Order: sequence, then structure tokens, then C-alpha cells
Amino acid sequence: MVWCLLVEAAPVTTVTLRNLGNQPAKDTPITFGQVFRKGDVKRGVRVNAGNAMGQADIKRRYDDGSVRFAVISLLSPEMAAGGEATVELADSITEPSTQSVLVEPGELLNTDFEATVTLTFPDGQQPSARARQFLDQAGKKARPWLSGPVASEWLLQGPLLDRSGQPDPDLRIQFQVRAYRGCKAARVSVVVENCLDTWAGNIGYDVAISLGKAGKVGYVKKAVDHRRLSRWRIVFWWGESPADLAVIHDLPYVLTTGALPNYDRSIKVPEASLSRLASDWAANKETDIMGSGSLTKYMPTTGGRPEIGPYPAWAVQYLLSMDPRAKRVVLGNGDLAGSWPIHIRNSRTGRIMTLDERPKFWLDDRGQDKPVWQPDRKPPPSGQDPGAKSYVLSPDVAHVGSFAYVPYLVTGDFYYLEEACFWANSCLLSQWSAPRQDARGLMSDQVRGNAWGLRNVGDAASIVPEGEPEAKYFGEKLHNNMADMTARMYGPPEYNRMGFWHPRDVNDARIPNPANPRWMLMVWWEHDYLIWSLHHLCELGYTDAAKPRDFLLRWRVGSFTNPAEFDPRLSAPYRIVIGEMGPNKKIVFYESWKQLAEENLKFGLKPELPTYGGSYTYSARMAVTCGVDAGFPKAGKALDWLNQHLPKVSEALTADPVFALAPRQKE
Repeated sequence: MVWCLLVEAAPVTTVTLRNLGNQPAKDTPITFGQVFRKGDVKRGVRVNAGNAMGQADIKRRYDDGSVRFAVISLLSPEMAAGGEATVELADSITEPSTQSVLVEPGELLNTDFEATVTLTFPDGQQPSARARQFLDQAGKKARPWLSGPVASEWLLQGPLLDRSGQPDPDLRIQFQVRAYRGCKAARVSVVVENCLDTWAGNIGYDVAISLGKAGKVGYVKKAVDHRRLSRWRIVFWWGESPADLAVIHDLPYVLTTGALPNYDRSIKVPEASLSRLASDWAANKETDIMGSGSLTKYMPTTGGRPEIGPYPAWAVQYLLSMDPRAKRVVLGNGDLAGSWPIHIRNSRTGRIMTLDERPKFWLDDRGQDKPVWQPDRKPPPSGQDPGAKSYVLSPDVAHVGSFAYVPYLVTGDFYYLEEACFWANSCLLSQWSAPRQDARGLMSDQVRGNAWGLRNVGDAASIVPEGEPEAKYFGEKLHNNMADMTARMYGPPEYNRMGFWHPRDVNDARIPNPANPRWMLMVWWEHDYLIWSLHHLCELGYTDAAKPRDFLLRWRVGSFTNPAEFDPRLSAPYRIVIGEMGPNKKIVFYESWKQLAEENLKFGLKPELPTYGGSYTYSARMAVTCGVDAGFPKAGKALDWLNQHLPKVSEALTADPVFALAPRQKE
């Protein structure tokens, strides 16, 4: 007989729990998301928090079978007021087994659990929905999100019914009910949607939510203006209110996974910035349901703002600080991402409406296959016509941010997963079907729109759980885009030697009285965004994005590393001349750095760098940092030049950390 000593694997990362309350905490229910580095967790996830019971629901694996993302639940160990506890996450020495003792729906139904949503329409009709009834009807067949001995969460959805039992034709409700061991507490996420592909118009109502069989008032709001293709959600706790615990992720480890950019961890977010973020959120009048939160209501508005960048400024401030105040803003804006009119749910399947189902669809009134809007059940407030710039919330792919991906990574909340998928899909549905090539899903927006759209599609593709059709759907659209870009860039024939892309003529660029009316121009900073987006896709594992990224890195790195012919101080303008339109309507690109410099001096560029944080120079710095990580020739030299010629880099990035990337350390 041979005896084997089983040695538990060392933790791959830790998470810190911090008691923010003024009372001791014990057995507090807590759930969070955790992304893992490829190969670190080969089987299951072992959760160790002292004597506390832990559970890991694995949602996504890498192509080698190792765990990519899991949702961790536990009942916290004892912590004094202001105290901390460490949760260790490691590779399990055995394959995860089916737990024999699970939190079952019947346990919760044996309590006085209830959450009731009642809407009151202007005509007096009062449709309602009860979470208890949904759970009772679904029973053990309820769709699980979490399932284990610590916590189970059930995804319940259906119509709101009037007093005669008739369903509302347009509105749908979701109850995401999470019950913890012992069923002393349950977290209830209430989501109300006007998102079906039956194209309902604006709907007005009052809403009231009550908790428990006694009907304790949980939320009331009068005169809700529920715009088309939007949804709202509120989270409640039924039963014992849990202690206020902060979840502090190990940022250095998270960044090694490639799920997020390698933010410069030497940057310390000032207390004044965090305090201002919290106070601005507290004073914000757009944080209730259907509000815009921190976002610009008319998204096509020009100019920089906090949500434009790889990830919003508030998300970067949270990641670099792990401050609970910043996290509230991150999650609050994630909740309010549902307010925007971009959500389309297939009324037959209950999932997002895809291009594969409707290849000619265009989310625009000019489309061949387009929304056929029903009349408004209640007209929107005056001045909020959907066709007007004053409309309360107007989305735009060229300025779209990432609102739900970071919230999902840190919480594992199903609502944020769906939001990430809705926003990714809207970036595809918003493209004109002809250049999009129908169901092929090619991004055909402005360059910045292509960058942000591909980011959203890539992020969604990387987090959709195993076996769900959206993972394959978004993955296919990504690969189609990479194949198209690669073929057009590299040919044969090669598009151009310098790596220029997406040129515009002087008329399209609105250049008055150009010295050369044949000039073709390129907006360099938009391409910096695209370089980052393509590099991000590579780090997520979509390696076919490397070739188009490297094509664009030719000009970006070259603009800083050919000083004898091209002054690097010309490398961060709003736009630059890159060639001329020939008599045969074929572009003749400038193919030497010397000629490029000469023509741009004629164009009126001056050798000067904008040096404030968030400027075009800092987006260029972000792009060449991606080049360093990609191993692109001379990218390190380009980054060195920028760091030497940008005054007070650390101070600028501390004030505005959106582009605060640092090269990854090679192992």
C-alpha cells in the first residue's frame, strides 16, 4: 500500500475584508468576484478564511481548463469594529464536487420572505409581481446563479400581472434572490425592464416596493419616466441587515491577469480626490432610478470627460485606492447603466437580440430592419423628444464608456454581466448594416468608436459564463473584426508602409482653405485609443488582435524614434497630414518621416507637446506603453523620450489617472 500526503496548494491571491462599522461583525454574508491568472487555479477554488465557511462558483475557465473567473461567497469570520480579516484563494487539490447540503428555495420559503413590486399607471391600473410567488413556482427548477452550502442565488423573471391576472404587454421584471445559509438574510435585486423587441414607447407610472409578508415599505417613487429600451434596478436586504464590510482585492494580482490594464501602482489617489468623488456623488441629483449618474446625458458631446478612456476615471481611482467611497460610485454608475435606451431583449428567447437573429437590423430609424416603435403610453416630459439633443439620455458609440465590466469583475453580480452584454451588443447593433456586413458585425464607426466598441465586445466575450451563447457570439464578432482589419492592412497589397489607417480628406475634416486641397489626414489620438483596445484584446487572450495593433504601432512608435527627420514634438496634435489624394482617387501616402514633417509644417503644426494629464500626449504615452508590452521594436525608446520630455508625469497622472499605464514586468 502506498500512502500519499496531500499538501494544500499555497494561496494564489488574497482578499481583505474590512469592517467599516462601529460594532463587531461575525457570520456576515459576503459575495464578491475574483479573476484569476491563467494556469493558477487548475481545478477548483479553495476558499480559506479561518473558521468561516467559503464557496466558489466557477463562471469561466481559460482554454487550458484553468479557472478564469469565480464568484466567492462566505460568512465572514469574527472582526472587531474597524478590524480586518484575510480570505485566501488557492487551487484546490481535488476537483470540485457537488455539495450535498445546498441552500434550497424551500428554506427561504419557510420564512416570511417576500418582495413585492407594484406599479400604478395613470389610468389606475396596478400590475404587480411577487418574488415569493416567482420562487415558489420555479422551485428547484429556478435558474441558479450561485449554488452551494453558503449561498444560493436564483434568477427569476416574468411579467407584472394586473388584478385580473393579465400580464403587462411591455414591462418585465427580474428578481435576483440571493439567500445565505440559515436564511436569516437574503439579498434581493429588483430589475424592471422596458427592453423587449416589441418596441414599446415611453411608459409612465408610480412604483412601490414592499418587503416581507408584513409589507414593510422598501422604496417609493412617483412619476417614473421609463423610456424605451431601458431598465432600472434597486437592491434590498430582507431579514437581518448585514454589517458593512469592504472587500479589498489584491490589485497587483488582479492586474497580472490581463483582465484590466496595468495601471501604475506607484500613483496614490489623493484623499482630496476621493473625498470630492464621494461628495459629488452625494450631491448628484441623477442617482435615483432612470438617472444618468456621473455620465454626460448627451453622449455625443465633444470634449474630454471622466468616462472617456479605457475605463472611467472613477473606476481607475477605485482600483488604485480600493476605497469604499469610490466603489460606491463605480457600482452606482453600473446600476444606472440600465437607464440608457440601448437594451434590446429578444421576446422569444429572453436573451439579448443578436445580429445572428436579425442580420439587417440597425438601431436607427434609417435601417432596412429597424425598430418599429409603438406609441408612447405616456409621452416623455417636454423637451425630451428622442430625436432632439435635449433628450434626457442619448447614447453614442464614439463616446461610449465601460460602465458594467469593472463592477462585474469585483462583485460577480449577474445584473452587471447582463449590462456588459447589452452595451457590447448595442455597439454592434448601432453600426449601419451595410458596412457592418450584416451579421459579420464589423465595427464601422469613427476610429474612437471602433476602439471603445471593440473594448466592450471583448470584455463581454471574456466574462460570459461557460456554455452561454453570448460567449461564442461576441467571440465570433471579435475574430471577424480582427480578420477584416488584418486583411485590409497587410494585403496584399499592403495598405501603406507607415501604418497609417482610416484617413479623411480635408472636406470631411472640415479644414477651411487648406494650403493643399488634396491632403489626407488622420486623427492620431483616436488611433491611440484603438492601439490600446487591440492590445487589451491581446491581453484578454484574443491574440489575432496583435497584427492590426502592430500595424498601427509603426507610426505611433516611429513618430517618437526618428528625431533626425521627424521632430517628436509633432507627435501629439489633434490631427496630422499623412498623404494626398491622387488623380485616380487613390491615396498616395507619405512614406518617409522627413516628408511627413515637411508637409505637416506646411499644414501649420508647431513642434510642441500638450503636457497636461489626459492630453493627446498622454494617450500617445498609453499607446507606446502597449508597444513596450507587445515587444514592438523601439517602443521602449519612445516611452523613454516621452517620460523625459513630459514635466511632472507622476503629478499629471495622479490628477487624471485614466491613461496611467505602466509597462508590465516581464517574468
